Amino acid sequence: MILSKLVSIVTPLMLMALIGVVMIIYGLLNTGRENNILQFFFGIPIALGFAGMHFLIRRVLEKNNLRIWILETLIVAALWLIYPHL
Repeated sequence: MILSKLVSIVTPLMLMALIGVVMIIYGLLNTGRENNILQFFFGIPIALGFAGMHFLIRRVLEKNNLRIWILETLIVAALWLIYPHL
C-alpha cells in the first residue's frame, strides 16, 4: 500500500514539477543577481503546468499506475527531445 501510494505520487511529470519548484525557490533566494527573478516567474508555469498535467493524466487513466508511468515517461522523453537544453 505504501509503495503503491509512493509510485502514484513520484512520477516523471511530478519530478519535472519539482524542477519548477526548485526554480521558484532559487529565484526567490537570489533576487540580487541579474535575471534571477525570471527564474521565479518561469518556474511558476513549469511547476503548475506539469503538476496539472499529471493530475489530468491520473484522472483520465483511472489511477492505473503502470499506464500513468508509461504515458508520463513518453511525454517527458518527447519534451527532452524537443528542448535539449533543459
